[in-house]
Amino acid sequence: MSGGQELSHLTEKKIEKNLKNPLTSPTKCAILRVFQGEQETRKELITMTTNYILPIDSETCNIVPTETVTPGNNLTYDIGFKLVKPSTGEEILRRSYVVREIFFGETERMKSSYYAEKLPRYYKDIAEGKREVKSFFEIMNEISAICKRYNVVGIVAHNARFDVDALNTTARWLTGLDYVRALPDVEIWDSMKMWNACKPARYADWCEENGYMTKHRPPRVRLTAEIIYRFITGDDEFIESHTALEDVDIETEIIMACYKSHKPMAEARVLYHKKG
Repeated sequence: MSGGQELSHLTEKKIEKNLKNPLTSPTKCAILRVFQGEQETRKELITMTTNYILPIDSETCNIVPTETVTPGNNLTYDIGFKLVKPSTGEEILRRSYVVREIFFGETERMKSSYYAEKLPRYYKDIAEGKREVKSFFEIMNEISAICKRYNVVGIVAHNARFDVDALNTTARWLTGLDYVRALPDVEIWDSMKMWNACKPARYADWCEENGYMTKHRPPRVRLTAEIIYRFITGDDEFIESHTALEDVDIETEIIMACYKSHKPMAEARVLYHKKG
């Protein structure tokens, strides 16, 4: 091919003209396949140069029943996530998965889950096709593939340390290994940290007026997803679902509110930097 021209920039006629010998049938078919796929290829290139984020949430049960949340003691039975374009808030895809090995394989521990009263809802949603049952590592592999395909720059969770710990604990529990990193090598962002960096000044007054303060001395504003969502929507009666995908929906609203604030948060949002 003369002039170093790229195949995707040539018409079929130009390709034939630049080849010394007439195209053989298999070659011609191959070139035609390139042109037929060119539009899709261009879309994929656009996809790969766009920054996407993947908000995620998980629900867990205890390995050993406790009254408080203890690191290394939580197994994930519900995983929900979305792929979002942060510049516009556009949702590209959404997934809701029930973890087979934990939900069905750890029935006694499931009874100890903090939101055990919601378990009948899961059976109903599974039967109606609203949630899909998959193995833990099938879900993790899918997240990894999505992150790679869509150039995901940040996996985002609210109070992300809890979700990362629970996912890693689940991976260790299922493999018997001392350490397994469940999520792919992508920056992990915390929408709680993001909001703390971007929140408007009136948020503190609003929290104080409504009794949304911690028991610290001095008290601090509470930063749960439920309370932040009440603030940004004005819905004082809102109650968080505590099911993974539904919670991802409200957490995405919090993330988008942070982006719309145009306040610096590049460093504040990162919980774990990419290693590679």
